[in-house]
Formats: sequence, C-alpha cells, structure tokens
Amino acid sequence: MAAIIEDDPEIGSLIAHLNGEPSSTIVITPGQSGIKVNNNVLAVMPHFYGRRIDNPHEFIHEFCKLCGIQRRPTGSTEEDYRLRALPFALKGEADTWFMRLPPNSIRTWMDFRSVFLDYFFPATRTNALKNEIQGATQEDDETLSQYWGRFKGMLDACPNNRMTEAEIYNNFYEGMTPECKDLVNSASGGDFSRLRVSEAKRILSRLIDAKKAYDSPRTTILCRGTLNAAFEQTEDKMEARMDKLKKTILSSLEQTKQPAPT
Repeated sequence: MAAIIEDDPEIGSLIAHLNGEPSSTIVITPGQSGIKVNNNVLAVMPHFYGRRIDNPHEFIHEFCKLCGIQRRPTGSTEEDYRLRALPFALKGEADTWFMRLPPNSIRTWMDFRSVFLDYFFPATRTNALKNEIQGATQEDDETLSQYWGRFKGMLDACPNNRMTEAEIYNNFYEGMTPECKDLVNSASGGDFSRLRVSEAKRILSRLIDAKKAYDSPRTTILCRGTLNAAFEQTEDKMEARMDKLKKTILSSLEQTKQPAPT
C-alpha cells in the first residue's frame, strides 16, 4: 500500500492551498518598509480603474504630484513612496491586471510605468489619437478660440504623440476654415505656415485673445440684437410696400368696374 504523502493532498480537499502570504508584484526595499500611507492621503488619492474613459497619463501625473508632497522617513525616496502607495490607487480591472503580473517583477517606478502604459495605452491607441490630431478641422460655426481649445484637448489626450511644435501648429493651421486662414495670414503679414514657431505662437495667442473678447456672450447678444432689429425694419418696409401695392391693385380694379362713358 502506497504511503500517503502530506504534500500530496486529495483532489477534492478543501484545504488544498498554499501556506503563507501571496507573493508581491513589487520588490519591497528597505526604503519602502518604513513608509506608512496615512488615511488622509488615501482620501484624496487618485484612482485608476482601467476603463476606456480613463487616461493613464493623467493618472500618473496626478498620482506622482500627490506622492511628491508627502513626508517620508529618512532614507526613503519619492520613488519608494510611489511604489508603496501604488496598490491603493489601482481599482477594478487595473487592480486585477496588477495582481496578475509576475511576482517581484516591479523593482523601480520606471518598471511599473513601462508595463502600465504598454497595457493601458498601447501603440494602437496612440496612433488613433495622433491621426485625430493630424486630421482635425475647424467647424463652420466654431470660433478660432473654440477650435484651439478643442485642438489642445486632443494633444492633452495623447501626450506621447511625439510631434514637434512645428508639426502641431502646422496641423492646426491646415485645419482652419478659409476665413480663419485669411485672418491669421493677414496678421502674419503673408503666410502663417512660413513663420518660426515662436512667432506663430505669439501671433496665434494675440488673435485668440482678441477673438475671445469679440466672441464673448455680450458681444454675441449685441450682434444678435442688431441683426434682429435689422430684420424687423426690413419686415416693416416689406409690409408697407405690400400694403401700397395692394391699394394700387384695388384702385385699378375699381376703375375697371366703372361703366364706360356714353
């Protein structure tokens, strides 16, 4: 009869589990061991869930900003604090992904940042957002300042677009309506696309500030009021002309009905 080995439990055993704590994804260093993440920090900590609407770059920026202002024990670095606090910031799908990483695979903050962005912000997503930037166009009813604000939002959503400033401003210019192109070309003394980046920035900033004042709600209301008044005056004139024409026609008909003199 075969001997029963203690490390070889029955298949249906409910106690067939590993002893001890599960392995950590992050390699714990002496600098991390003395760090405590207080409740007041947890209360304001940004969270990342891994949803499509979540921006990994924005999360990293906000998380690092919070960690950078926290007090740390002597000998601990800001990177130590980030790695210590990181598991508390990941939720939902992001937490599941993190738990499935190989044990002891994260030794530095750059290790985490690299695998994190590769998974939640892959090259396909970067390319799609970059194509949106390069194909951006101004809507017919969109002011220059509104178009610039929307364009900057596209850039913020894809901080790793690797586009030069010259490419960015050229794409913005190429997407303008013909009227706005004429405006910026006139302000540039010729062709906006031939300006240096520094000069293009200065002129565009000046135009946008001026257009914001012109396109303010008060200005829009005043313009609409002027247009409405003009339309009302036109309608009054048309009604007067129609009344005059109507009287002329009726007068002609009355004369036609009168019997011819004998």
